[in-house]
Formats: sequence, structure tokens, C-alpha cells
Amino acid sequence: MNKERLIKNIVDQMKEAQIKLGYVRETVRLYYTLPSLNGILGTEAADQQEMTGLLEESRVPLEEKLGYPKFGIHKGRIEISIPPEGAEYVYREVKASPFLADMIHLFQNHHCCSMEEIRNVFETYSRDYVCEKMPEGMDFDYVLYFLDELIDPYYYCVKAEMGHTIYHRFTKEDYQMLLNS
Repeated sequence: MNKERLIKNIVDQMKEAQIKLGYVRETVRLYYTLPSLNGILGTEAADQQEMTGLLEESRVPLEEKLGYPKFGIHKGRIEISIPPEGAEYVYREVKASPFLADMIHLFQNHHCCSMEEIRNVFETYSRDYVCEKMPEGMDFDYVLYFLDELIDPYYYCVKAEMGHTIYHRFTKEDYQMLLNS
């Protein structure tokens, strides 16, 4: 089980929220689908109860960095609750990704940013990235990601609608599931 990848995903999500919204010392609740957690952890849990059991058994690495998380099932998803000391750890000890900070800054300051502006942010960090039009009928218009996952491992799906441009970032596995759904 790839516990470090789960820790990275949790920390990345928390840091993204802190960049967007600011820091508050409070419990953070993250919600995952079973297939998403199986992809992150490299497991094959058959149901949500089995997954929460696996998470309970492997909580020690999480506790070292993020406090004592709680695991549960909420509205068909698996809830991971990170206590306030975990949020504080991410705020104080985890440096924001310059790329992610620049992406968030672009979207916060240009509600209808263009693909050229988004590509410019990617090109600031590497010319080796992919920008593809999404297949017809998908919820997003484009996907962008770096070939070098060390720069940023996520797939950014972009949609322009009603005068606003939004992005959602996915793990590689979640992006593949999105394409196959």
C-alpha cells in the first residue's frame, strides 16, 4: 500500500485550499471515492468498509505528519478528517508549489482566463507539457499536464463557461477513470 502517496495527496489538497482560501486552524475533511483511493494507494479494496479498515490499519505515517486522522463513510464517499494540528502542520511546514500558486493566482485574478494564459503558466515551468482538447461530451474543454511529474503530477482539466474559466485537478488514475466513464 502506497501510504506516502496518500499523504502527498492529502497535503497537496490541503495546501491548494490554503492557497485559495487562506489558513484556518480547523479540522479538514476530504472526500474520496473508493476507486480514487484504490488508485492512490495501489490497493483493491472491494468496498468502503474494507477501505476504511485498511486506512485505520495504516494510520501511523499519517499521524506523524497530520495528527490523528479519522476515517468514515459519508454519502457514498470515504471521509478522511484531518485534525487542526494537521492543517497547521501543512500551513507552517509545507512550502506551496510555485506552479500551483501561479495557477491559482491566474484563476483568481482573471475569471475568464484564456488557454494562452494558462499555457503561459505551464511554459514558465517547462515546455514539456501536454495540452489536449478533451473528447466531445466531456465536462471539460482541455486537459494539461507536465511530462515530468516532479514539476507537478496532476492533470488539470479546464472548462470555460458563462464568462468564467475553471479548472479541476485530477490524479493520473482519476483522469483515466474520467475518460473511461
